[in-house]
Amino acid sequence: MDTFSISLLCNSRNGSFLGSDADLLAGALGLSAAGAAVEIADHLSQHRGSLREGVESLLDNNKALSGVGLQRRRQLRSALLLATRLAQERLFERVTLQNPSSCYDYLQHHYQLQHREVFTCFFLNTQRQLLACPDMFLGTLNTAPVYPREIAAMALKLGASAIIVAHNHPSGSWTPSAADIRLTERLRCVLELLDIELLDHLIVGQGRYLSMASEGLAGFR
Repeated sequence: MDTFSISLLCNSRNGSFLGSDADLLAGALGLSAAGAAVEIADHLSQHRGSLREGVESLLDNNKALSGVGLQRRRQLRSALLLATRLAQERLFERVTLQNPSSCYDYLQHHYQLQHREVFTCFFLNTQRQLLACPDMFLGTLNTAPVYPREIAAMALKLGASAIIVAHNHPSGSWTPSAADIRLTERLRCVLELLDIELLDHLIVGQGRYLSMASEGLAGFR
């Protein structure tokens, strides 16, 4: 059974009809014509049923689709950014931030439309509450230059006692490279000199993530 045959969902609380990915995407674009969802479904099928790839393609102004002009593309982008802001707000509301899945809830929205590597730092206080989560470094499709001294300087400026770092792999892989592991080891050494704990390094791929701490990589125990 293909993706579209099984994508009709019901809300478990009240049983209300939510619709397929195509229905929801057509709604986000403000398309109300009867055939809109059918055309959107056909568009998604051209991207192996990947919602992420289908949305990225729709945001490309060169992609022709009936009734989808510049204004509707802007509307879709605004909806995606709003989802990211909501996820970030929930992140700051958490009492503590130590579970890697808590970071991923935000990162999956934050990284979803990135075509290059982005290195993000979660700066925490002594109670493991979030102080800030800036993108510290931007890179290319498969690499991002990262400077531990700049991370350390920001941690000292914010008064952080612990840090969780993360970056995305636009290729979709969540397997850390040898360079990722070496960087993590270097970063830990720099932070230890300042009595700042590196709690984890998350690698975010397509729909999944890897926690180096959970896997015992790069010296995490």
